[in-house]
This record gives sequence, C-alpha cells and structure tokens, in this order.
Amino acid sequence: MPINNSEFSWFWFIGSAISDIDHLFVLYQHKIFSWGKLIEAIRFEDKYGIRSKTKYMHSIFGAVITSIPVLFISKEAALYYFVAYLIHLVLDWPDIDEKQYLYPFKKKIRGFLPIFSKPEIIFTILLLGLYFYQIKIF
Repeated sequence: MPINNSEFSWFWFIGSAISDIDHLFVLYQHKIFSWGKLIEAIRFEDKYGIRSKTKYMHSIFGAVITSIPVLFISKEAALYYFVAYLIHLVLDWPDIDEKQYLYPFKKKIRGFLPIFSKPEIIFTILLLGLYFYQIKIF
C-alpha cells in the first residue's frame, strides 16, 4: 500500500489533491476557461468576488467526510488519505485568500502570502528544498 520504503501511495496522492477539486467547480461556475483568466481570477479573488477554496473541501469537515469512503477500503489507507488532506490544508494556510477550515463554524482564516507572488514562490522553493533535503535527493 503506501509509504513504506518510499513507495508511492494512491491514497496519499489523492488525499493531498482532492481538496482542490472545488477549484474546478468554481472555475466552471464562473465560466473561466482560459489560462489568462484562470491566473487572474486565482490571484485576485477579492477583486472578482470569487472564492476558489470552498468551505466544504478546504476544511477539516471535508477531510472527515471524504475520508469515510476510504475507511471502507482500509483503515491504513484512510489514515494516509486523511493525513495527506490535512497537510494540504496546512500548506494552503499561508495563502492570503479566505479559508473556512473550521466549517461549519463561521471562523474565517487568511494567510499572509499573495497568490503567485514572489514571496510565495520563494516560500514554495524553500519548502521544496526542505523536502528534497529530508528525502536526501541532493
């Protein structure tokens, strides 16, 4: 199954990516189909009144609800899926866009890094460097 001896895990991969499925729904809903409009809408959500991170998928609630079907496959798989989902939420935390991680509670959280900004790119490169250092690729 997963991550023993650095093996690939579909449960880990899907858990880390599935919370972004809401982006596709929001983009389709607002008829944003070109790359230029996509980047512009993601960078300036407040300007366009678009929230690409919905409270249902970018929340602990979303992590729990989407982990339940995986639990029927395997407890271990559900654990990998759930942890990967939560790590995704933690890595989204610094983004300046509004998130409602504690849904159904109304508490909203904003990070400090503008999306696709130089500081965010530098932060991402530093995290990747730390990751590669940890797995000793370099």
